[in-house]
Amino acid sequence: MLEQAITLGFSASNNEAEYEALLTGLRLAKELAIKKLAIYSNSRLITNQASGEYMAKHPRMIIYLDKVQELLKVFPTFTIQQVPRAENAHADALASLGSVLDTQFRRSIPVEHLD
Repeated sequence: MLEQAITLGFSASNNEAEYEALLTGLRLAKELAIKKLAIYSNSRLITNQASGEYMAKHPRMIIYLDKVQELLKVFPTFTIQQVPRAENAHADALASLGSVLDTQFRRSIPVEHLD
């Protein structure tokens, strides 16, 4: 499982921030050569647009959706699922962390898997 907290150095709507987080995760999964990807988001709009259930209408959302769809082509298998905010306290904590971090603060947390 990959977890991330990101900060944006520009103004963005809530939906734009959700797309930025998704794109960051997709780029990381691509770099790690993930073959089977499961995506969880508390944004119904983003999950439904990415899965093709909703169309993007706003020009900026169309651009974001195009970028997501292009990156998703890299993964042989993927799922995307909306998780209700009430059941997603951990992701909310990561989002809060990302929103309060000083942009000068950078920290890496290595993860090691032992068998």
